[in-house]
Amino acid sequence: MLLTMHSSSARVVATSVPHVDLMRNEQPLLFAAMWMSSEHSHLFKELAVGTHGFVNEVGFAAGWAAPLSSLPPCNMAFYQEFMRDRYFWVKTGDCGGHLGRLEINEALVEDTYMRGSIDQTGFELILTLGEDAYGIFADRVELGKPRPDFDHRNVILGVPTPPFAFPALRGGPRPGDATNLQPIKRLELSDMFVVLVNRRLGEPPDSASMHDRFEIISAARLTLVAEGA
Repeated sequence: MLLTMHSSSARVVATSVPHVDLMRNEQPLLFAAMWMSSEHSHLFKELAVGTHGFVNEVGFAAGWAAPLSSLPPCNMAFYQEFMRDRYFWVKTGDCGGHLGRLEINEALVEDTYMRGSIDQTGFELILTLGEDAYGIFADRVELGKPRPDFDHRNVILGVPTPPFAFPALRGGPRPGDATNLQPIKRLELSDMFVVLVNRRLGEPPDSASMHDRFEIISAARLTLVAEGA
């Protein structure tokens, strides 16, 4: 299926990607898998799919079937039920003629039980999309729509980029040890994959590919094409 939406000087094209084509793709990508949060809606009594979430997997690979590499540093102490150290946000905004923008920044680890941050760093991914691209993304991910019971689907972004380094984790026992949070990377996007998935059973090794980690439900490629092209 091909979906095209127009802006003043370019059009956003969303193309469904069959599983076999995604497996054949060998483009260097940053992959990030997110579970989107639930939020209340005034439109219906069920909880809705929210515009923010938590990052479950992130790394670089030369395609869906290639092993992940250059994984960011992690602290296993933050993989507890009430701890969060990797966040995702999606919003619409001015992208300066690009399809979108992905900003990766240091962020404080959250203790969701105590409802506060601690002096340790994780990171956040902030995806800003132009109006047309946001509309397509929201439709693919079902933002604002009722969340089915026992819904454990993840959303995966595949962003074309060579690998880059994430900084070492910072923080300590003293208040303020993780102050002065720093930006990590800013990517201007003209092309991206949006993949809806279910996690496969079992605990894969760190080097496992996205194919080994997740089962594809649907996949689409969003591109920004100049008018007349």
